Amino acid sequence: MNGILRDFVEITTCTAITLGVILSYFQIRKISKSIETGKQANTINVLNSFTKEYDEIMIKALECDNPKKVVTWYFRYWNLMTNEFLFFSKGLLDSYIFEFWVFKLCLYYKEKPSGIPYKRVNTYYRSHLRYIKNHNGNYPKSDRFFRELMKISDEEKGKTEIRNRAHQLVKKYSKINCH
Repeated sequence: MNGILRDFVEITTCTAITLGVILSYFQIRKISKSIETGKQANTINVLNSFTKEYDEIMIKALECDNPKKVVTWYFRYWNLMTNEFLFFSKGLLDSYIFEFWVFKLCLYYKEKPSGIPYKRVNTYYRSHLRYIKNHNGNYPKSDRFFRELMKISDEEKGKTEIRNRAHQLVKKYSKINCH
């Protein structure tokens, strides 16, 4: 009788463990889907926030009719780029989105913002150097990233090479795998 009871206990225990593993698997899948949905919603919120801020900054460019307003405008612009980098570097902004933004920035570094009516405005490049030197010392990783991006812009060899080098730079600083 003891042997039958022992077998019964073993079978019941194995069945309970198996059911527990199966139920845990389904719970983990449910939690994983919930986390992924939350991550996607967060990505959308972050992207919307940055896009809204960028649009507001571009609208404010039209009001930059004196040097003080231009300096303030550029500060807001570079502060936004720094925040975008910080979110990206923490894995909170998709690398492909950030990569597109820095690729475009690299293409425009040598230009002046077209929406600013004040004529004696610095190029994006010169104003960014000024920003890094004067305002951004608390973010050395961001400084390094943007200085490397500036170097890519300096050594411009065409859009394809800029895109490839920007991709490599983003990949270098990414916390998560780049595409």
